Amino acid sequence: MSALPRIGCTLITGLVLAHGAAAQSSQRFSLQGSGAVIFATRKDPAGFESKTRLGWEAQARYTFSRFSLGAGYQRSTVFTSPGLNLTLSLGFIEPRLVLAAGGNLAFYVAGRAGLGKLVCSETCNAPSTNKVYGGGAGLLLKLSRRVSGDLGGQYFQMSGDLSSGYAMARAGLSLGL
Repeated sequence: MSALPRIGCTLITGLVLAHGAAAQSSQRFSLQGSGAVIFATRKDPAGFESKTRLGWEAQARYTFSRFSLGAGYQRSTVFTSPGLNLTLSLGFIEPRLVLAAGGNLAFYVAGRAGLGKLVCSETCNAPSTNKVYGGGAGLLLKLSRRVSGDLGGQYFQMSGDLSSGYAMARAGLSLGL
C-alpha cells in the first residue's frame, strides 16, 4: 500500500476513534513556528550527501474542533556536495486530526502536501517544481490559554529534480489569536 492510501486509512480510523476527543485549541486561529531535524531515508543521488540536517517551518492554522487545517512554509537543507548546498523551499497544506485528548495533552495525526523548489547555494540547474507529500503524528501540550507546544514526527517524499524520502522531527510553539 502506498503512502497516500495509508494516510487516508489512518485519518478515517482516527475519525472513528476520536469520539469524545477535546478540541485542539481554544482559539480558532493560531500561528505556529517550529524547528526541525531532517534525516534522509533513501540513498543519496550521485555526488551528493545528505546527513542529518536542520530546517524550520511556519504555519497559520484554523481549528474547527478535533480537525484543523494549516497552511505554511518549510525550508530545509536536504543535500550538500563540495561547494553546493540544495535547500528545499516549499509551501504546504497540513490537515490535522486529534485522536485522543485529556488534560493538557492531545495526540494527533496529520497529512502534508506541498509544492516547492530546490534552491541552490550556487548557480545550478534545478528549475522545476517538486511535489512533496507525507504524513505523521505528534503531541500537543497546552502551556497556557493561548500557547501550546507541539512535538511531532513526519515522513515526507520529495519527487521531482532529486527524488528522495525524509523523516523529520520537529518541536514548535503555537500562539492562539
